[in-house]
Amino acid sequence: MVFDVLSLQTASSLVILVSAVLYLLDTLMLRDALPGRLWATAFLAGVFSAVCYLVWVSVPGAFVALALGNGAFVAATAFIWLGSVAFNGRPLRIPLIITAVGLVIVVVLALVDGPSAGDWAGAVPLFLANALFAVLGAIETRRGAIGRRWSAAALTTILAIEAAWFFVRTIVFVSQGPDSPVFLTYFGTSVSAFLTMSLVVAAVVVTSVLRTSESALRGNPETRQLIVDRNGVLLRESFGAVLTILVARARAAGEDLCVIGIRVDDLRRVATAFGPEEAEEMARAFRGSVRRHAPTMALVGETDATGLSVAFSTTGATDHRRIVRVLHERLVADLSDLGTSVVPVVGIGVALASVDGADGPTLVDRADANASHAASTGEQPFGLATD
Repeated sequence: MVFDVLSLQTASSLVILVSAVLYLLDTLMLRDALPGRLWATAFLAGVFSAVCYLVWVSVPGAFVALALGNGAFVAATAFIWLGSVAFNGRPLRIPLIITAVGLVIVVVLALVDGPSAGDWAGAVPLFLANALFAVLGAIETRRGAIGRRWSAAALTTILAIEAAWFFVRTIVFVSQGPDSPVFLTYFGTSVSAFLTMSLVVAAVVVTSVLRTSESALRGNPETRQLIVDRNGVLLRESFGAVLTILVARARAAGEDLCVIGIRVDDLRRVATAFGPEEAEEMARAFRGSVRRHAPTMALVGETDATGLSVAFSTTGATDHRRIVRVLHERLVADLSDLGTSVVPVVGIGVALASVDGADGPTLVDRADANASHAASTGEQPFGLATD
């Protein structure tokens, strides 16, 4: 079965349009946060690019539509990346500048090639820009809050496939030309249309799952929903959100906020050597001991499967070294009393809002990094970590 370019472009546009409409309706109903709005913008850009390409195919001489379609096509990938950056709570200023510069370059170079270049005007910048933003998106989905979502692995795969395909497509286009049998068979318009339809459907599903998770953890601008397990331990995103609020309150009261990171990285090795039951017993004892010995009004949050964080307000008279030392001694004593085959190494690290900033997730990451270092080296600071 052979499909003409207009039919394939129409089918691809229809898939993008339906996906975008459903996603946008869901966005409006959820009153979505910034990541969801950026992902919705990506699908809007996809719709605009599809319309531009349809105009170019069906209306002779509408060359500007092709240039705008190239820019919008790149924008669709770029805004997937931007949504992932926003999901991780990282600053958007530089990524937005990179995106704007990239889009301008793609559109301008297509216009420079002019109508004489036909369907492939500005093709190389288009391919390379898509590959670049897909790589940036794939990297971003493997880090921070989004990287801890199992569904993000699917988005990483989608972006990695897109990056690899456009990169190889560029090489074949430059080396053999758009009329070569290899390019027409594996990298032509028909293959591009089918790949676009598949990736769009997959991206809609994955970003919808991620957005639902993000909305539940961070809430909309008017409300926040915190998630706590049955033992009173805040999940990581909830813990970071609370810390950011408490830092501002502590500063207003002339106080500081201390975050203690605690890790037992030996649990994985214990599970391998002595079985998962013994590792699970240690993990339960570890969590219970941290909750039991943390300061009374302190918050306890989850860093990951083998780490917890404790946060509390402090004053100038607070002895951080003593608090950390006592907490470490009690944790080790509790784990020793289990009578298991080995006693895991407990690492502790400290971060202060006055030293490490007012962002809750950053404080958690800094304290956890110091705790991980202590667990791997055995060098317990029992005080403030130094740069």
